[in-house]
Amino acid sequence: MQTNVRLVVEFSQGIRALKNSDYAKGVFYFRVALHKHKQSDTASAKCMAYLGLCEVLGGLGEKITLIEQAHKLNPSDTDIIRVLAYAFFSLGDRRQGLAVIILGLKIEPDNTELLFFLEQVGYRRKRLIDSLDRTNKINQFFGRMCRKTKKSIALMSALPTAA
Repeated sequence: MQTNVRLVVEFSQGIRALKNSDYAKGVFYFRVALHKHKQSDTASAKCMAYLGLCEVLGGLGEKITLIEQAHKLNPSDTDIIRVLAYAFFSLGDRRQGLAVIILGLKIEPDNTELLFFLEQVGYRRKRLIDSLDRTNKINQFFGRMCRKTKKSIALMSALPTAA
């Protein structure tokens, strides 16, 4: 019981260091969490993925192999998939990053974090009106309208229902 609590503490300290862009400290905390507590494959895979992300972002190890190993250990974890996609994008490999995000959306189509990440990287869908060019003002207008409608529907669904 104590080791699980300690794992959560070390993992959360690693996440905090990652958010503060202190990648060396993040590597330290994720390595401690990974090496001390090898109880479950899912926990060690998640620690391994974040450890690899800290190494990639901090320039400490420009290889994604650690994150790919974590993905092989737990291929259905969309959090690890998001980390892998982020690492690909940070190394400038947009095509691989998009492929990983789409793989994650095939596993969990309603994952809001992956959908938001896909929107942030500028992934474009098909044109709404195929016969018109993407730069056509009508296509751009309908694209913005559909995007705003989907966002407002998502916001409305998040509101609590009246009792």
